[in-house]
Amino acid sequence: MFARWTLTIAFALVAAAAIGAVASVFNPEAPLVTGVVFAAATLGPAGALGWFLFVSPKTVTPDPNAEDNVENTWLQKAAAGAFTDLLIVLAIALTVVSVTGRSPDAELLLLGAVVLAMCDVAIRYVVIARRER
Repeated sequence: MFARWTLTIAFALVAAAAIGAVASVFNPEAPLVTGVVFAAATLGPAGALGWFLFVSPKTVTPDPNAEDNVENTWLQKAAAGAFTDLLIVLAIALTVVSVTGRSPDAELLLLGAVVLAMCDVAIRYVVIARRER
């Protein structure tokens, strides 16, 4: 088990350093600060991914009936509804951008789409869970 945890930590450090290095290449004004910030910000998720890849296969036993629970059904319903909402909003946004010829930054549009999808799924999940209890 010690070897698996060592591998997890090494994976997290290497992955975070690689992401920091890539980020620093794209910001020539302050590459060191950018690299350190991105590496620090991605260290936690990289550690979680390392745990998932190396430790969890030996320590976690999957539930054979995981897909049969009610929470999974609620999440699937919420995600399906949110996907439809997101398609509609993106189609309207594309129409507005095409007609007006003015477009905000791509980062802003993508951030808005991600936040909308996450909030939509969360709200739909709570509504479905309350309705079906």
